[in-house]
Amino acid sequence: MTTGDIEDVREAIRGWVRQSVGTSMPLTDSTDLIGDGVLTSLQTVELVTYLDERFGIEIDDEEFVEENFRSIDTIAALVESKRA
Repeated sequence: MTTGDIEDVREAIRGWVRQSVGTSMPLTDSTDLIGDGVLTSLQTVELVTYLDERFGIEIDDEEFVEENFRSIDTIAALVESKRA
């Protein structure tokens, strides 16, 4: 996977967060999406559905943990590991 690929993944996740969550809070790729209250548990489930459809991956139950969804960086790393 190239740097461009992971950046494309991050950009897709950023876009989903902006569109679906609609937060006015400034977001970086390392913003704590869960700790800072950006993502609710329902939105996290919706994000998993989006990732499944957008990237053709399946996130297993044991991967559905807070650490994997803490930030755009951690979500992108999860997607990258599933696509490898």
